[in-house]
Amino acid sequence: MKILTAPSLFAANLLEIGAQVKRACDSGADILHFDIMDGVYVPNISIGFDVLKAVRSCTDLPIDAHMMTVCPEKYFERLAEYGADIVTVHSDIADTEKVRFMLTDIHSYGMMAAVALKPGVPAQEVFPFLDLADMVLVMTVEPGFSGQAFMDMTEKIQKIKQQIGKEAVTIAVDGGITPKTAEMCAAAGANLFVVGSAAFGAPSMQAVLGDIRAAAQRAYQG
Repeated sequence: MKILTAPSLFAANLLEIGAQVKRACDSGADILHFDIMDGVYVPNISIGFDVLKAVRSCTDLPIDAHMMTVCPEKYFERLAEYGADIVTVHSDIADTEKVRFMLTDIHSYGMMAAVALKPGVPAQEVFPFLDLADMVLVMTVEPGFSGQAFMDMTEKIQKIKQQIGKEAVTIAVDGGITPKTAEMCAAAGANLFVVGSAAFGAPSMQAVLGDIRAAAQRAYQG
């Protein structure tokens, strides 16, 4: 599968959001990762829908709205209206039937649907959603804050990859991603790398994203 990078705007300088988006685009990003937090599901509150609308106005890159909220279904229509291309919901916010309904609802608005797993949530929790999910996001830090140290979730990634088989479901990782950790995750089966502080905090984001792609490619070829 193609190796993809997704700079996380949560780590960007929000005083210069337009310039930060342009920097990510010019650096070869494939997707923009957009974290939305409600202060309930995670103990933090992040950027909201008006910022999403502004980001959409200055880029054609796909935008993944990562919903770290307890009731993401309230906002699917607005996410579609404001320009999200992918909506990611967490597997543990509701029972299986309701999460499946959410994924179907996301698709009904013309967006791709993804399911995220926190570090403490086992791989098998995502299995009931694989027939509806376009992507699985494995969190390699606790959700809610940027700049955390990487947590090794390679065993979880391997189990999800085995369950997916040859189906075209992307496996993304988010948290503490560097060339070294990207290589570990790619060897386990991941192919989309959400990069926050390592990207926006670097002198050259282009170099960082290129190094991550190269490291992941080494893992695939190894």
